[in-house]
Amino acid sequence: MKVNLFFRKPVSGFRSIEELFAIVQNAMTMAGGQRLEVPNKEITWNNIWENLAFAKRNKGQVNHITGDVHYLAFATGRNTVLTIHDAYSVISGSLLKKVMIKLFWFWLPALMVKRITTISEKSKKELEQIVPFAKRKIRVIPNPYNPKLLEENSLLHSSFDADTSKPIVLHLGTKSNKNLERTIEAMEGLPYKMYILGKLSDEQAILLAKHHIDFHAFFNLPYSEVARLYHRCTVVCFASLYEGFGMPIIEAQLVGKPVITSNVDPMPWVAGADGAHFVDPYSTKDIRNGIRRVVEDEGYRKQLAAKGSENVLRFEPQKIAKMYEDVYREVLG
Repeated sequence: MKVNLFFRKPVSGFRSIEELFAIVQNAMTMAGGQRLEVPNKEITWNNIWENLAFAKRNKGQVNHITGDVHYLAFATGRNTVLTIHDAYSVISGSLLKKVMIKLFWFWLPALMVKRITTISEKSKKELEQIVPFAKRKIRVIPNPYNPKLLEENSLLHSSFDADTSKPIVLHLGTKSNKNLERTIEAMEGLPYKMYILGKLSDEQAILLAKHHIDFHAFFNLPYSEVARLYHRCTVVCFASLYEGFGMPIIEAQLVGKPVITSNVDPMPWVAGADGAHFVDPYSTKDIRNGIRRVVEDEGYRKQLAAKGSENVLRFEPQKIAKMYEDVYREVLG
């Protein structure tokens, strides 16, 4: 079976889809097929036409559009798997823009392909609302963990505070949905250090100073150094307001770290029933109490880490690769 995987033209700093499917491809047992990157990134009529022509020339027995270039389905045809990583968050702007996105990004591609994959039960429910006519085509295939997290060989740059004696709370992401502001407020007065992965806004920097948070922010790190942060921290706090999946949960579980995360979907589904301490992400008090309990209760911390280590086995690359291979076989009938 020849499966051709079609990728967007990547932009510096945005390679999550490429890294995800590199892990999946490395774990696959089937042979054949190739990895194809469309020639153009910018959305213009000419670029779209060139990308479509490229996809048509390079069709395989099975074609997999890995994300962010859904319109390639017009060229790859029926024997196509379309992976949709996000649903509602990309539908924004004026009414006309929303209709155009739904039409060309969801409705028409969903009509043309044979199977659609998405990364969580929550994303599946959102997709079913957008493309109800394609419900039977949708399969949930979660993201795999990255085995590179288990390699703790690299050293962080010189500003890495490796000698702190304080417990370290690692927070991932600085966008509005990552809920950093409430986590900062929750940390006020606690004798811990905060590691923040992401570029701080001016407002967030001011808030950190206002609440007297002992912190270190990291931005644009190579993955090997991100792995180092996970290994170094005491607990991962990921009280996000909205996610399609929530990779930091399984990344923390993989390296044996306890997780504090939101009690809203899909976080409980990803973390497992007993694999994390769940908090109301809209309650600063609940986040604060969660951080204090996990950091200060060693027995509870070890319990969460143990349950998390069991849960993360669901996301082994080999298991995820087999799920994609099963879908490819469905497409061939």
